[in-house]
Amino acid sequence: MTTGNGHPMRRLFEVLIIWVMTAQTGFGSRRSQVNGRVYQQNASFLSRRFLTDSKNAAALTDDFLAKANKIYKTTLLFPNGGLLSSMGVLDHGPGAARIFLDRVSAYEAANRVTFTLMPYLNGYSPDDHAHAANLRLDLNNPAVRANIVAECGRYVSNKTPASYVTGLGRAFDGIVLDIEPAGDPFFFASFKALVADIRGSFDRAGLKNIKIGVAAPQYTARTPKPNWGWDSSDYYYMARYVNYIIAMTYDSGLTDESKYQPWIKDQTTQILQAVSGSKWRFDSAHPEPADGVKVLIGLPGFYTVTRAHNPEVENVAHGAAGILDALALLQSTDRTSFGYFLGAVMFSHDGGAGDSNYARYDKDWRWWKENWLGQ
Repeated sequence: MTTGNGHPMRRLFEVLIIWVMTAQTGFGSRRSQVNGRVYQQNASFLSRRFLTDSKNAAALTDDFLAKANKIYKTTLLFPNGGLLSSMGVLDHGPGAARIFLDRVSAYEAANRVTFTLMPYLNGYSPDDHAHAANLRLDLNNPAVRANIVAECGRYVSNKTPASYVTGLGRAFDGIVLDIEPAGDPFFFASFKALVADIRGSFDRAGLKNIKIGVAAPQYTARTPKPNWGWDSSDYYYMARYVNYIIAMTYDSGLTDESKYQPWIKDQTTQILQAVSGSKWRFDSAHPEPADGVKVLIGLPGFYTVTRAHNPEVENVAHGAAGILDALALLQSTDRTSFGYFLGAVMFSHDGGAGDSNYARYDKDWRWWKENWLGQ
């Protein structure tokens, strides 16, 4: 799918989750009990303007950082890093990267906070028929993978040829790949190969601490598996290659307001149990991962009505309650899987101003602040 300013990404994402001990679900007096650590690693996807709009990038960044730190409790920031052509080359360079990184560095120093910055790169798989053929990625082609690897390197190292961060005091901390749809088994295999290539390139360059994330399709148990979803095995095996699994748990197609909360509960439970290996009781073919992978669950903070999305059904209140329901269940029945949850992710576009069609301050964020954070 495509956002309003033309870059691909299923319109995502509102934020979850910082809670301590007990969190109110927002549905009358019913409460979900989740006793455990305080989660502070929520994430937000940002529009391409943060890295390309030189005129407004400073103001956009300053505004969003203050709210991310004080209101959203969001420390992982994923600005749009560009659209990949069929040859794996970005459609634009991040001309405002210096401004963005300088403003982040200044805010971090002044407020004693650290953000994790990971631009996300968009792409279309061969199964995408809504866009031109010259935008579909054949990841079986080594040259295409090599170009994507090079683009990733330009964001995270000033030593990479044609680096986007040359001469800057701060580079990006990793990259996120959002290539859709990604459920076809042959494409999935080449997707894993791409991620392995990126990891190998980073490691050889002495960048072992650089993070990799993937925007993952919603979980599905359908057989045959549709190309828009991942099953438990897909989640399990991709988790071996990345630091963050970012689940796009929206666009469910549900039309009954009472159904999205339990749908999110099931999505969260199934994804965490798949990533951990609990789905197979940690048998010899599915041991628990040892690489520290974590899961972020996406919540819909957008208001456009599509065939797959009804904002009266899919929204922050219903979805966040479903996540807490899943975490409460896992804490009592499967603490291993519970431990793989990191936080939630939103798509805030340009920050979520009152007139935005995405994650609005006066609705989603205000509701979140007052009802979830108790502020």
